[in-house]
Amino acid sequence: MTQRMIAAAGIMLLLFLISNMLGGIEILTSIKSALMVLGGTLLCSLLAYPLQIFRDLRKSLQELWETKGPDYADILDQIENLARLRRVSGPRELNTAGDKTDNIFLQKGIELIVDGYDRHEILCIMEKEYEFYFSAKEAQINLLNTLARFAPAFGFVGTIIGLINILNHMEEPDLLGPGMALALLTTLYGLLFANLCFLPLAKKLSEKVRNEALFLNIILEGLIDIAESKNPISIAHRLRSYLSLHMSSPSTRPSLLEKVVYSSVPLEKDLVPDSRLPLHKNGDRQHV
Repeated sequence: MTQRMIAAAGIMLLLFLISNMLGGIEILTSIKSALMVLGGTLLCSLLAYPLQIFRDLRKSLQELWETKGPDYADILDQIENLARLRRVSGPRELNTAGDKTDNIFLQKGIELIVDGYDRHEILCIMEKEYEFYFSAKEAQINLLNTLARFAPAFGFVGTIIGLINILNHMEEPDLLGPGMALALLTTLYGLLFANLCFLPLAKKLSEKVRNEALFLNIILEGLIDIAESKNPISIAHRLRSYLSLHMSSPSTRPSLLEKVVYSSVPLEKDLVPDSRLPLHKNGDRQHV
C-alpha cells in the first residue's frame, strides 16, 4: 500500500512539474491523443499476443501490488516440519500435512513423495512444472515490453497525423501554433505511457519473478531432501546457508530465472553459475 502511494505521488508530482513548465494542466489534456496512443498500442498487442496472456497479466499485476514478497522463514519452517513428519510419522501424516500447505509447488512435491517417486523423478517432474510456470511469466513480461515499444511509435504516428492536418490548413495562421502543440502531444503521451507505466511494470514483474525463482529452487532442494528422509535440522541448516549465499551474491542467479528475466540478454554458460546445487550420478549432492 505504501509503495503504491509513493508511486502515485511521484507520478502526480511529475505531471505537475510538466504542466507547470508548459503553463497549465489543460495543455496536457487531450482525449483524442490519449486514445490514439493507447488504442493503437493495445490493438497491435492484441494482434501479436493471445487474449489469455492479457488475462494472466491482469491477475499477475493484481498480485504484484496486493501480495508481499516470498516468506522464506515460513517456507523453511514448513520444509523442516514436513521432513520431520517423513522420518517420524510416515507417508500418511506427511500427505495430510502436505495438503494443508498453501504453496501449490510444495504440495505437488509432497504428493509425489507420498506416491513413491524417487529423487530423480521428482526433480524432473517439478522442474517441468517450474518451466511451465516461468514460461507464462516470460510471456507476460514480453507483453509489457511490447506495449512499451508500441506506445512511442503510435505517439509518433499521432504527431505525423497532426502535422498533415496542419499542412492542410496553412491558410489559417492562427491555428498553426495550437495544431502543432496538439500534434506533439501524442508523442509526449507515447513516451509517458511507455516510461511511466509499461516499462516500470515490466521491471517490477521481472523482479518478482527473480524472487520466485530463488524461492522455488529452495522448495525443490527441500523436496529432494525430504524424499531421501534426511535429518530435518540438517535440511533447514543447509537451506538457510543456501539462501544466505544467494541473498549476499546477486551475481549467482537461479538457472530457471535465466530463461525468463534475462532471456533477451545473451549469456555464456561458463559465466553464470547454476544456483541449484548440482546433482551427481552417485546420488550425493554438493553441500553449501
